[in-house]
Amino acid sequence: MELTFSTTSITLPTDVDWYDATLYQQIQQHGFRHVDWDRLSDEWLLYIYLHDEPTLGSKRKESTLKEYFRDIRDFLLFVRDLAPSVRSLHHEEVSAYQGHLEARGYKPTTLRRKTTVIHSFLRFLHRRGIIEEDLTASMKRIAVKKESLVNRDFYEEEVQALLDYFKEHDYFMYTLLYTLVSTGLRIQELASAKWSGIYYQPDVDLHFITVFGKRDKLREVPLFEEVFQVIREFRNRRGLSLDLSKDTESALFPKPNGAHYHFKYLSNEFSKNMYQLKDTFSFIAKRIQLEEATRQEGKPIKYRITPHTCRHYTAAYYLSKGADLKAIQDLLDHDSSQTTDQYLRRTRKFSEHAAVKIGGQFMK
Repeated sequence: MELTFSTTSITLPTDVDWYDATLYQQIQQHGFRHVDWDRLSDEWLLYIYLHDEPTLGSKRKESTLKEYFRDIRDFLLFVRDLAPSVRSLHHEEVSAYQGHLEARGYKPTTLRRKTTVIHSFLRFLHRRGIIEEDLTASMKRIAVKKESLVNRDFYEEEVQALLDYFKEHDYFMYTLLYTLVSTGLRIQELASAKWSGIYYQPDVDLHFITVFGKRDKLREVPLFEEVFQVIREFRNRRGLSLDLSKDTESALFPKPNGAHYHFKYLSNEFSKNMYQLKDTFSFIAKRIQLEEATRQEGKPIKYRITPHTCRHYTAAYYLSKGADLKAIQDLLDHDSSQTTDQYLRRTRKFSEHAAVKIGGQFMK
């Protein structure tokens, strides 16, 4: 698809693929200084923003592009009722949109994420000189209490009970849960990992799996021997090759045909199967009850077991085995030690509690 350029304007097609950077590259080659921004619709400002990577050498994933597109498109639809274009917005109307989001009942974490995307979009327009005023200056910050919203506690006896159950009844979930709790992999990383990414490191007598994390950052994640054997058995049951050198395409955690699962499918299956065990395990039923109770009280907290819960378990497990904060940070691919410390906050709060220090018994 080719663009038609004149000295000051661009004729844009109407059937653009929002997630294809081809048109953006053509505009870039033509030169942004030659673009008459006033002739571009708000939708095309959105398209250019999506593909204007903030970091040289990086590329936003399609899942990120879709999320940004959805959030900014909703913002632009709201804008149309207030102003002819985003170029003529007043900062009070940006605040009105934040109020609109809040009124829709989004939880604080979602509200903060959506606000961050709009903030980034408006800053981009200001830096490009498309809008004169920095409309983000009056945007309100979103308060998210660290002590609430999500309870990621996952205890060893719960993990062991679930592993025992799934090993007997559901090898798919057994392999999925065992891999997640032992590696700390994000569900996106597990879904995209390849079987051929496994290699043996004789110096430490461990298998490792090469994965690409956030920002396509490469890292090596250990696979304990028993976990490696469980994955091998899972593949064997699906009739797939166990030869690491020959099978270069199939997924680490494969579909029956060896292809990769979509991470959202794995996440939904994991959470659904956990929920269905509410009549089997009292700790799952209790989590659901607590979640419902806090929702009715107007202060909802998530207690359910999700793939992300497993990452918190991994952090706590490694801490209990003597690993330091930096080693756990590297394992989980956290940019900041503060994130890792937040994962371990509740573990430390209880282990360092004054009652624990005196032996947990008031009067002997």
